[in-house]
Amino acid sequence: MMRVLTSGPGFVCVLVIMMLFAYWQPAIGASEGNLNIKYISELLVIMIFLFQGSRLKIENLSLLLQRPVGSLVLQAGVIFLPVLWVKIGWALGLVPQALYGPLFFSAILPTTIASCVVFSRNAGGNADYALGHATLSNLLGILLVPFLWFGSFANGGAFGFLFLKIFALVMAPCFVGWVLARIFPVLKEITGKEWYGQVPMLCIAFLVYLSMCDGLYSTDKEIFLIMLKEVFPFCLAFVVLLHLSGWVFSTRWSKNREIQVSQFFCLSQKSLAMGLPIASVIFSESQQELFSITLPLFCIHFLQLLIGTLFLKPCKSRVEAGEKAN
Repeated sequence: MMRVLTSGPGFVCVLVIMMLFAYWQPAIGASEGNLNIKYISELLVIMIFLFQGSRLKIENLSLLLQRPVGSLVLQAGVIFLPVLWVKIGWALGLVPQALYGPLFFSAILPTTIASCVVFSRNAGGNADYALGHATLSNLLGILLVPFLWFGSFANGGAFGFLFLKIFALVMAPCFVGWVLARIFPVLKEITGKEWYGQVPMLCIAFLVYLSMCDGLYSTDKEIFLIMLKEVFPFCLAFVVLLHLSGWVFSTRWSKNREIQVSQFFCLSQKSLAMGLPIASVIFSESQQELFSITLPLFCIHFLQLLIGTLFLKPCKSRVEAGEKAN
């Protein structure tokens, strides 16, 4: 399990390396570059959700049915709590117009499965509960993310075409992967291997590389560094608010401290694994817009792993204190 925990920082290191390569020679991975062959982004998205679908375990959702009201509230909180912070910041003039869209996109993403479950387990929380909610959140996110985005920012007439594209690149591969893993016992056994779970991460890292190359190729490198400096403080504020509000609300929704810890990590993590592939589908016609979405998402992923680690000890102490009191 500790190897899984270290894969979070390890994956961030891979993303940083991809970002440095893109900064060094953006032309190689840009739209006309040697590595950015036709339809490669679409193929990567299909691979990501084919692998993720084969690893889905619907039985993890059974624990949620025991607390239907609380489960519904938590799922709503995963999306609407961060959206509320972004809306408040924008209404008060604290969030620039250029960053409102990218932060809103990050806010409507589902919770991430890997770090949410691992953090919950290592902090003394109920990992099965966290896994069930993370699974449900990601299943709902396939439809909710594009629906909420187009309902807020884009022409609704384009949603029909986008839905067909999402069905072909996201929903269908996810369903096919899930079915194949249940038809073929050998495949189901392979899905439990550690290396198998790393394949989607490598695809995501390559998607980051391609989007960064496209963005840097059409943007001066000095401007990119300025953009990074401007984005980072807002991403930090976003992640800090998510953790603080997640801590407050999770302590109110349940008396069971193991459940509180799991709820906290569900509320404070946003999925790069879901966000980047869907962003690649939604913004495939505008590489500059994809770049503007990718950069804050990358920063948020890095920061939530760092800050989430800082909460492990306080969460574990809270659970242990509750056990002693009982």
